[in-house]
Amino acid sequence: MNEDASLLCHVNLANGFRGGERQTMLLIQALSEKGFKQKLIARKDSELTKRSQYLRGLDVIETNFFGLNAFSKVSEKSLFHFHDSRSFSSFYLYALNKESNYIYTRRVQRSPKVSFMSKKIYKGARCIVCLSSSIENSVKNSFGNDTESIIIPSASANFDYDSQKSSKIRQEIKQKFIVGHIGELDDSHKGQLDIIELARKAKSRELGIGFVVIGSGRDDSMLKQESNSLDNIYFTGQIENIGDYLDAFDVFIFPSRHEGLGSTLLDAIEFGLPIIARDVGGISDIIDDGVNGYLVSEHNSDFFTPLIELYSSESIRNRISEANRKQSDAFSIERMTESYISLYNQYL
Repeated sequence: MNEDASLLCHVNLANGFRGGERQTMLLIQALSEKGFKQKLIARKDSELTKRSQYLRGLDVIETNFFGLNAFSKVSEKSLFHFHDSRSFSSFYLYALNKESNYIYTRRVQRSPKVSFMSKKIYKGARCIVCLSSSIENSVKNSFGNDTESIIIPSASANFDYDSQKSSKIRQEIKQKFIVGHIGELDDSHKGQLDIIELARKAKSRELGIGFVVIGSGRDDSMLKQESNSLDNIYFTGQIENIGDYLDAFDVFIFPSRHEGLGSTLLDAIEFGLPIIARDVGGISDIIDDGVNGYLVSEHNSDFFTPLIELYSSESIRNRISEANRKQSDAFSIERMTESYISLYNQYL
């Protein structure tokens, strides 16, 4: 363990527990298992705070949404690792008269807002960690090619699964071929209306394909209303351990309209699932069209053609499944953690 590891402080002020928070937790936990002593500035009563309380060698500093008082509780020699941008304004005020040491993991595809403060934050960072090449391009387009950056993809969550529970899930679904999706129910981001259209086409052609949608969100009622005439689409709500479902799926579909990387794709890859995804953001960094899945053009909604190819050919499914299982090591928690340790050691 690096003797300065106790000077490492993570910052994530999200209230929910989505992909970014899961990745924050995976990293902190892996570092903890390697003996690192760490601090975490997190929102009071947030899901991340609750899940992090009992990690060995971690001091959780609870704060309000703005985090105004939290930074003073951390040594000025610390390396701050920001996992979201919610605390940038308060950190900027805290760091006005200080030589602050920090990195920031940028997780979203859209271009950062350019302002006086954001320029100071991005240009003052030791390094901007980007999950994909598209995120890195958006950062450099906004703040210049001299912005220090590195690409470190997310990690698969290494979900456990129970094969008996997976079999039960398959038995409860009327159709024998299962297409799965996991994501926040927000069509403007995750594109779930395209899944409903797929279900509609499959039903009209009397195909034995069932669609399982896992997640919750603002479009829950709208999506259920749009699909209320369909008996081949199933909404599960929020599921904590999705491993049982991933093991039950035949294909994974990911029609996001914009995406930095899509950490759920890494879980699907780990389970060897053939993937059909829209070619946006950093998805093409991990999906090689025709090799370990299919990419649908950003302005094209034809997910049906690749789905029929996978539905009709077990040999194609097996070939893609094997390619994904081989690829999964590149997205292990160990690989991600070692990449961050190497980065930390440059600045601690």
